[in-house]
Amino acid sequence: MNKDDMEIVAEVTGAHHCANFIRAGQTFVFSPDGLLDTSASTAPLCLGVIAKLQPALLLAQDRLEAGLHPISPRFNTFDCFDTGIDHGGTGKVFVKLRLRDKKTGSFVEPTP
Repeated sequence: MNKDDMEIVAEVTGAHHCANFIRAGQTFVFSPDGLLDTSASTAPLCLGVIAKLQPALLLAQDRLEAGLHPISPRFNTFDCFDTGIDHGGTGKVFVKLRLRDKKTGSFVEPTP
């Protein structure tokens, strides 16, 4: 698959008391180069969760250069920087990274 035909999707798998009103099912969409596509994203902008994704986006670039599926099978779920309401914060958001074909909208799973 051509790099220009794919996008990295961070789907919100859980959100509890989020101060930015992020909800489960919303997405942050990135180019394989790690650029946020605000027109394709459905979640409100939140630096607390996007900053936590930066290492994974760098890893995805490295994996692509090595000819691998860009999403690591072991390093693909993340939470935001907020400590959570039970630890004095305001809430918590969880996301899972997946690769999506831009043309078909289908997710591309790694081959074993």
